[in-house]
Amino acid sequence: MAGFFPDYRRLSDAFQTMQFVQADPIRSPARAQDLVLRQRVRGYLAGDLETKYPSLGLEEGYLFAYGFMTPEVWRHLSLRPHKRLTKRERAVLEAVDELGEAHPRHLGERFGRKSVRNYWGGKSQEVKQHLEKLHHHGYLRVTRRENGIRVYQVPGDTHQTPDDPWQRYRFLAMTTARVFGPTTKRFLVSELRSHNHLLTARGERLAAVEMLVESGQLAELSVAGVTYLWAPADWTSTELSDRVRILAPFDPLVRDRERFQQLWGWEYRFEAYVPPAKRERGYYTMPLLWRDKVIGWANANVVDERLQVELGFVGKRPRTKTFAALAEDEIESMTRFLGLESGQWKLTYA
Repeated sequence: MAGFFPDYRRLSDAFQTMQFVQADPIRSPARAQDLVLRQRVRGYLAGDLETKYPSLGLEEGYLFAYGFMTPEVWRHLSLRPHKRLTKRERAVLEAVDELGEAHPRHLGERFGRKSVRNYWGGKSQEVKQHLEKLHHHGYLRVTRRENGIRVYQVPGDTHQTPDDPWQRYRFLAMTTARVFGPTTKRFLVSELRSHNHLLTARGERLAAVEMLVESGQLAELSVAGVTYLWAPADWTSTELSDRVRILAPFDPLVRDRERFQQLWGWEYRFEAYVPPAKRERGYYTMPLLWRDKVIGWANANVVDERLQVELGFVGKRPRTKTFAALAEDEIESMTRFLGLESGQWKLTYA
């Protein structure tokens, strides 16, 4: 598992290599991007990404999921819609350009606060949806965040999208493969379905991935009859880390559910959007990694400035003193990551 958890000294170093980190707005006990980065950047604290965002020169957009990325990745995925913008969308875009930088709140004052139905079936401000659409199609970029809310601006000339769709698709496929580590061709192509407009035929998309194999950028590895693709240059260590890790639900080690089940023999399910009565393990259950096996899960909440963690297990709980000590070390580490005082935690077992 060492290849999944490189030890970066600085956040900028992490993004230079990782290129992309998935984001999610749920904070339980921290946002997904923070939970992912705490396992890979020394001394990382919850909220560091948002605080340091302007100085890192990052972009936001949709690769295989929404997240933070390097400018090079953003340039390859940026879109321009074939259809014309609506009058309202043009007005919003012109307003952002005029302001130089726009918080949705400021535009709400100009365009009104009319609510419309959003993707999740709830309500959000119409102007916010216009901003999100303009951003998705490359008309806007996110320049920074204020308390988690995106602040937008019109991109400059440096944010030009490459013209060759084959080049763009291969680059996005290679970036995604680096994020996930060993994964199947089918999973890789499926995860990039939001970019099918680049190569409209599935055969072309598979051929683009095959080009990466033929060039040596990706290699093939067979495990129990399943052929995985991986980037050998990114996996230089085979050291087995003797530690316990509480992983984000969207950690690259976790997201490929078929690989997860093949390696560890059980099905992990993210249950935040599952009705409470149908949840089996919890609202924001996080996988529990012990050495090279995901042996269970953790539920963590902050109550009265104290971190409360419950661990559950697929099989028998490890009874060794080593596991108990390292589990406590991980919870203490998460406590400090959340900005709580050392020792302010409680561990229970399901």
